[in-house]
Amino acid sequence: MARIGSILSTAERRLLGQLQKINAQAAIASFRLATSRRVNKPRDDPSAFLALSQFQTRLGTVGAAMANVTAASSRVTQAQDAIGEIRDQLDAARAELVKDEDRTLTSAERAAAQAAVDEAIDEVNALAGTAIDGRPMLNGAADYPVSGRNSAQVRELRVYATAGSGGTTPTISGSVTAAATRAELLYTGSGGQTTAAATFTLAGDLGSTSISVANAEALTSVAEKINNDSHKTGVTASVDDDELSLTSVQYGSDVRISVTVTSGTFNVTGGNGDGTADGTDATAEINGVTCQGKGTRFNVNQNGFRFDIEFAAGFSGNFATMTVAGDPLVFDLSGSPAHTSKLAIPSLLAGRLGGLSGTLDQVATGGPYSGLDANTSRAIRIVDEALGKLDLVEGLVDGFHGAAITASYNLLDALQSDLEDAVVATDGYDVEEETERLAYYADLASNAVSGLTILNQQRQTLVDMLKQVAGLP
Repeated sequence: MARIGSILSTAERRLLGQLQKINAQAAIASFRLATSRRVNKPRDDPSAFLALSQFQTRLGTVGAAMANVTAASSRVTQAQDAIGEIRDQLDAARAELVKDEDRTLTSAERAAAQAAVDEAIDEVNALAGTAIDGRPMLNGAADYPVSGRNSAQVRELRVYATAGSGGTTPTISGSVTAAATRAELLYTGSGGQTTAAATFTLAGDLGSTSISVANAEALTSVAEKINNDSHKTGVTASVDDDELSLTSVQYGSDVRISVTVTSGTFNVTGGNGDGTADGTDATAEINGVTCQGKGTRFNVNQNGFRFDIEFAAGFSGNFATMTVAGDPLVFDLSGSPAHTSKLAIPSLLAGRLGGLSGTLDQVATGGPYSGLDANTSRAIRIVDEALGKLDLVEGLVDGFHGAAITASYNLLDALQSDLEDAVVATDGYDVEEETERLAYYADLASNAVSGLTILNQQRQTLVDMLKQVAGLP
């Protein structure tokens, strides 16, 4: 016989136990929906939890590396933009100089053109000195620091990497055993004048131009005509008594000049004996290794210690030891401090832009090649050489952005995607499944509550019936 009292029946205790378990499972399903993860604690799935912890650690490393790559991309992109603006200023300066290419501007017009050139050069210096994310990048501060360079021996040293130095401070020493030469032809006149009228085509590594001379024309006048077009040909002229020398601006075996007479007589000697002449390349011993140059420049790669060294015109003999102490821009693009990427950007200040013809600051007012007129052609050559150096630097920066930054971003992005896929696969979270499970437990809980309600109603009904039988109110 069932006992009626305040003590729960077996059926009620069973329903309450089931309800407790159902609510616990519903709470787990709700927590999974809130976290979007199936495995939130080790007891959920020990092996999966360990694997997920490893994946999350790697994802953190990849995320930090991607943040570094994004920051590096921002800095280098700003440098690219600044380089583009410097190019615009050089183009503007050249356009002003070309106005006086035929030396027909008035004094006032030359003054206005020179003022515009000065403004462009000032802007180049301002752009080169501008800090990018707190650090100047185009004024030499982002280049490898080099000490010991003697400019009378070494015109330029550009270091790309010091990996081959074995962790020691890398040095550069040696001697130039044979200096590079220019291409040169010689015209011999008489009494400081030409001996006949002629028209000839003068060609160099920059192009060609037609020169006409009169009989008994002063050799200095002929030299002036040639020099006025030196930016078109890459050939300059000088006079020593009765000799007119035609000389290439550049050095090396890749440089050739030629004189082709189209009318009259203009005989030249020297060179190859056929109206042409070639330069020769320098040879040197650098850090104990015999090297063949290209003109005055040597491209050296000694077990990962990579640099370009350009010697001063005509220099030969021992050169002072140079030391590379320090690093340029260093970027962590992999998430590992042991594997960094370095970018060295040479100075783009006006005093460092140019070439054998001179530097950009020498074209500004007060410089030896300012004022246009007789200096116009050389000034144009200087700007063109500055643009040539800018091309090299731009290629270096663009190449780093593409080969290092973009490649690292693509690699890290793919790795991040793979790790995220691995997390999803290992965790096994399925929002539809968890939603259905939560609804299922809600139904079970509702049924359990309904069962308890029915048992309670039955107990109350039995109590009411007994009261009636006993005549109780």
